[in-house]
Amino acid sequence: MKPSQSLFMVFLLPVLMVVLPAMLLLALATQVLKEQSLQNHQLQSNDLDTLVQMATFDRQLSDLHQRVTEVLSQATDTNLSAMQRYSEYGIINLELSRIGQSIDQLAASPLIYDLSQESADTLQRAFFDYRRFVDMANEAATLNQGDAGYYLREAQQYFTTFNLFSQQIFEALTQRASDRHGESYQALTHERNSILWTGIGLFSLLLGAAMIAAWRINQRLVIVGDAILALSKRSDQLPDMQAVERLSQQHSGTLQRIAASLLSLRDSEHQRRHAEQQVHQLAYYDSLTELPNWRLMLEHLQHSLETNAHTGTYGSLIYVDVDEFKRINDGIGHRAGDELIKQMAKRLETLQPQGCTIGRLSGDEFAIIVDGLDEDQLKAAEKAEFFAQQVSHTLTQPYCLEGRQQFLNVSQGLVLFKGLEESIDSLFQYANSAVHLAKRGGQNGLRFYDPEVQAQLESRTELERDLRLAIEQEEFVLVYQMQVDNQGRAIGAEALIRWQHPERGFVSPGMFIPLAEETGLIVPIGSWVLHAACEQLAAWQATEHTRHLVLAVNVSAKQFQQPGFMEEVATALELSGAPAHRLKLELTESTVIGKVEDTIERMHQLKALGISFAMDDFGTGYSSLQYLKRLPLDQIKIDQSFVRDVHQDADDMAIVETIIAMGRSLGLDVIAEGVETIEHWRYLNAHQCHAYQGYYFCKPVAPEEMAKHCLAPPPVLA
Repeated sequence: MKPSQSLFMVFLLPVLMVVLPAMLLLALATQVLKEQSLQNHQLQSNDLDTLVQMATFDRQLSDLHQRVTEVLSQATDTNLSAMQRYSEYGIINLELSRIGQSIDQLAASPLIYDLSQESADTLQRAFFDYRRFVDMANEAATLNQGDAGYYLREAQQYFTTFNLFSQQIFEALTQRASDRHGESYQALTHERNSILWTGIGLFSLLLGAAMIAAWRINQRLVIVGDAILALSKRSDQLPDMQAVERLSQQHSGTLQRIAASLLSLRDSEHQRRHAEQQVHQLAYYDSLTELPNWRLMLEHLQHSLETNAHTGTYGSLIYVDVDEFKRINDGIGHRAGDELIKQMAKRLETLQPQGCTIGRLSGDEFAIIVDGLDEDQLKAAEKAEFFAQQVSHTLTQPYCLEGRQQFLNVSQGLVLFKGLEESIDSLFQYANSAVHLAKRGGQNGLRFYDPEVQAQLESRTELERDLRLAIEQEEFVLVYQMQVDNQGRAIGAEALIRWQHPERGFVSPGMFIPLAEETGLIVPIGSWVLHAACEQLAAWQATEHTRHLVLAVNVSAKQFQQPGFMEEVATALELSGAPAHRLKLELTESTVIGKVEDTIERMHQLKALGISFAMDDFGTGYSSLQYLKRLPLDQIKIDQSFVRDVHQDADDMAIVETIIAMGRSLGLDVIAEGVETIEHWRYLNAHQCHAYQGYYFCKPVAPEEMAKHCLAPPPVLA
């Protein structure tokens, strides 16, 4: 048998298990019902024949009795000759004999026997008595030896009795025939139902067996199908196929051949994939470090270009080259040099973050691709530079080779990319050029290919270095901008920091404050400002015209959230001798966001010392309104962006008027900053603003200049 034919029989087996037995059961049931129907029909025919025979001989007997009566009457009247009487008596005797035979047959019929054997015997006796008297009457009439009429009357009596018995038996036979017909029909119906239910039971049993067989076959085919599907997936590991192995061991025939074929195919596929993996490994991975080689790094870089173009973020290609590797390799030997390269690769793999690919390009050159740095170019460059510094720190740690420590330096060239504007060859060329520039600057150098980005990073790095030196060398100074009331009289001042760089001169806070916030240097800078402001506030107490001034000091969110900030404020006041009720701390809305409860508690602790609070740049945020009524503020400050065009811009007018009304309803003073013209002052004064600050009254000046402004007559609001 061919394998395809054998497999066809596997699928056909469940069908044959049901169809063939079902056909056999149907044929057997049909034959049984046919025989039963024939028996029922034969029974009905026999009963009908018995009833017909009963009715026939009853009629025949009546006719015969009528004839006997007529013959005997004629014989008595001597109307018949002796020959005629003998002839008639012979015919009557023959008829009686025939009827007697019919009665004997009738008595032996199954219907009468089934009804009652006694009924048959009674009918036979009645006929026997009737015939006996008829014979006696004939004999008396023929031989003139007795009264033939007497015997005829006795025969008449037995005839009547016979007729009565005959009618009763006929009726009983009719009823019995009907009952037998009903019983035979019920038996046929019962037989049919029995065969039907037996067939249903056997069919169900066969169907269940077929379903079990089909399920088992299906399970084995599923095992085979899963194995084939697993073998067809190139990316997945090869399955262990234990179920297929069990099939090959537990079964024979088709399934065993299929299982053996699958196992053979698995072994062949394993060998093919292993060979393919070796070819791929040799083609795309470095044999020494097992890192991606030049070819695979090109593909990864192309993918990174597409990914960063889709996300709108910058990525970076970092070219790493060992400084003077030839000298190191010649000094320790090529075998140790290879071991050094392997250790470098392992160290680089420990630094590998998400979205980073590390590869070896050639002998002592590595490449690193970093994706998704940032959408902003400068921030992306900062992150790339930070990662490159980590690489440099990791690779320059001492190595242990053949029991001795070895040290090396690396130079790195960085290039940023965003999108598909540059080709992968160009990016590698740029990074290679950058690493050569880094080598010119000395060992462990780091260089960006983009001159503009490199200049910005160098400028930022230099500014951060100078800022740290400025904190150590106290290069900062405070200037003060006067705050006035409705009459233009000085009521206080705001302390503003300036950086007096020894080479650059005065550096604007807009340049170094954001950097200080980002690096955390704002905390020591803010501490210096607080102490310097308290010392100046204490100095103003010695002069009559400055004694009443309230000094406002800006406090950053990071500084305010420091655990020991309250103690630092108390210390500054105590060391300087400044009155706490003359010190006002200006907070921004960012100070409150995220830590509302802690901020409120800390403000209450500081207010217990006598310090007041102002909300700086009010209206530029979005969250302070819901907390404004809970914060223990004394003053809110209208941001200068709303004051600049307040006398001519309807939106600024509405905002300023709303802030003033809100402050008045909450019992807070309102001060406007950025007042530069008399129109600003006039409008704000008309709407009952409490205090003002801006160039119209005083620029930020030294404390001596501030004292002179306090002595000068206030400006007049015309």
